[in-house]
Amino acid sequence: MKIRKISILSALSLGLVIAFTGCKKDDGPIRSSVIINDVPAISTAVNASGSQAIDLLNLAAFSGKFDVSLYFPGAAAPTQVDIVVRKNGSNANVKVYKAAVTSLPGSYTVTTTDLQTLFGTAVLLGDTYDFAPDIYVGTTKFQAFPVSGAGSGAGPVAMPGYSEFARFAAICAYDPTIYVGDFKVVSDGFGDFSPGETVTITKVDNTHFSFIDPYVTSPLPIIVTVNSLNNQLSITKQKIGNAFVWALNYTNPNMAMAASASSFVAPCSKTITMAITYTVDQGSFGAYTLVLKKP
Repeated sequence: MKIRKISILSALSLGLVIAFTGCKKDDGPIRSSVIINDVPAISTAVNASGSQAIDLLNLAAFSGKFDVSLYFPGAAAPTQVDIVVRKNGSNANVKVYKAAVTSLPGSYTVTTTDLQTLFGTAVLLGDTYDFAPDIYVGTTKFQAFPVSGAGSGAGPVAMPGYSEFARFAAICAYDPTIYVGDFKVVSDGFGDFSPGETVTITKVDNTHFSFIDPYVTSPLPIIVTVNSLNNQLSITKQKIGNAFVWALNYTNPNMAMAASASSFVAPCSKTITMAITYTVDQGSFGAYTLVLKKP
């Protein structure tokens, strides 16, 4: 394991270059020749009352629900929206699910049959379907998933409670009996584990498992939480030992992992993928992906 740099604080010095050009009488903060469209921020989120993912082992049971609403209450509504769906993250593969919607907020339910009819192909393991609105302001259309450039929902992505699109992924349902015993390391971006090395997974309960990082002193079990509705994983920030054996001056190492599409179990292939953030008393190493597979 190579010694890694810790990110504590970085500062950027910005140079500002101002270029002056010839002025015109209509120059000002905004020139009179510039047309500005007031495009409302619209949030599209999965509704927890429906299916959170598409179970390949029970396709007929899928009933995904999502809500489309103005992010800022009281904001001017668009002229209309088309609810569209993108398959497998490809902006070249987008279909209209509901056209000419003029009333927001709205709630929608989608089934496996809907998806297969729209795209003309069967739902397969690993497929993803993203729902979002194309927004019309007057006669101008702002696409959720344009072939080039940022989509209409990309602006406020970092805002609290905002969701750019509602995603439903085709998965094999979580089976806790799979996630017990010896797994082999496929890759470890952090470099503690080597490919082919064995990591033992221990069942805690039906939605939690644990493992040990042997490259810390006095190792503690690392508890991983499984969202059995969508197979995403998370780790509440926790101490994993007293120090890294490869650098004893890095004390009280911790792991944390936010629930996201980057961290998940795939029961059909018996794999675990975890985008883990590593920290110590001295700072943060950042996030690195650990992939495990059951032989």
